[in-house]
Amino acid sequence: MANISVKHTLINETSIIHLLEGYNLGPISHCKFLTRGLNDTYLITTPRKQYIFRVYRHGWRNEDQIMFELDALHHLQEKKYPASFPIAKRDGTYLSEIEAPEGIRYGVLFTYSKGVRPSINAENAKLIGESLGNLHHVTDDFHSEHSRGFELNLNYLLDEPTSLILPVIRKILGKEVEGDIQELVENLKTGLNNKNLEIGFCHGDFHSRNMHKNKGEVEVFDFDCGAIGLRAYDVAVSWWNLLTNYGEREEECWDAFLNGYASKRRLTKDDVDSLPLFITARRFWLLGTMLQNDDVWGTNWINKHSLELFVLQVKTDMIREIKR
Repeated sequence: MANISVKHTLINETSIIHLLEGYNLGPISHCKFLTRGLNDTYLITTPRKQYIFRVYRHGWRNEDQIMFELDALHHLQEKKYPASFPIAKRDGTYLSEIEAPEGIRYGVLFTYSKGVRPSINAENAKLIGESLGNLHHVTDDFHSEHSRGFELNLNYLLDEPTSLILPVIRKILGKEVEGDIQELVENLKTGLNNKNLEIGFCHGDFHSRNMHKNKGEVEVFDFDCGAIGLRAYDVAVSWWNLLTNYGEREEECWDAFLNGYASKRRLTKDDVDSLPLFITARRFWLLGTMLQNDDVWGTNWINKHSLELFVLQVKTDMIREIKR
């Protein structure tokens, strides 16, 4: 029999239940695999409550990086910010070390955010904006002794993804398009480097898919992309989500989001002016992340059509910026 190497294992639900024996959960009624992404997520149901158990992918986040995330969540919990929080085991620790075939992985149990994903309308957009403004406000004094290993800066959002994107663009669309994209990135970096932008703790992926609404309140989850970084990027991710997925409601919902954010925290002129540029940065980060993690997204989508759409989007973004 040939030897094989493993990129990513999917742990079955019975094994997850065994991993949860170190918690004070009582009898577990059901364990259900919810979704596979950059990490694997399971829904845990007991007679009294529901929980989320996340298994971090090997090589994606190390122990120190995860502890930074948990420190941020503990800070938010102390500030009474509505979010999904980590739950300690009986011994007071939070991480379960898992010896998977591909290497060490870590599991963390979180509270379950009740409710449903907020529908996209002006009322909810205002609530989402308030939530992000409040998050930025209450984390102004956050610090951690643990290293996150990355910051949401231009190197992480643009340089690293571009190093992966340009060879693929060149191979499929040609040298001329590669040159266009390289020039666009340099212009983008120049525009952002010329601004005095606020830096602080960011969620990193703040949009409607990472929150639930329950009894009129938004509760946020999935801080896996959270780090210290450019807060205007954190704001722009919500605009990117509206443009990409809810174009017909983008204008009114974006205005409502900004009004909600402004009710909790002021954006400087430089931060406001940078927002269209960060929509483009988001596109580069996402494409680079997908190329880097082909065990999650596969490779079938890497084709002429998808790359031409990406090029069209980033060029359209720049036209929007020029016309402002």
